[in-house]
Amino acid sequence: MAIFEHKHFGTPISKELSNYITYNQGKGDIKEIAEKHHYNPLTLTAIIRRNRSLTEANAPMVIDLFRRCIKNYNSNQRTKESINDLIQKAQ
Repeated sequence: MAIFEHKHFGTPISKELSNYITYNQGKGDIKEIAEKHHYNPLTLTAIIRRNRSLTEANAPMVIDLFRRCIKNYNSNQRTKESINDLIQKAQ
């Protein structure tokens, strides 16, 4: 199943996706992924902030950033679990 369908192009990404990416992006992720796709990081930032529309051309870049955010989220969850284990042992 594709993340985006034809109906998504020409409009900003959803507020939910924007919030998820904003919350879970890591330092340097936007710059790295934008440059990998030969875009200016400001363009990707504008798409994430919903100031520019999603297009067929920039969708792969947004998908790569979304995938990175999923990895970041999973890593943060493992860190939280480790910290919770330490807290439980300290009590």
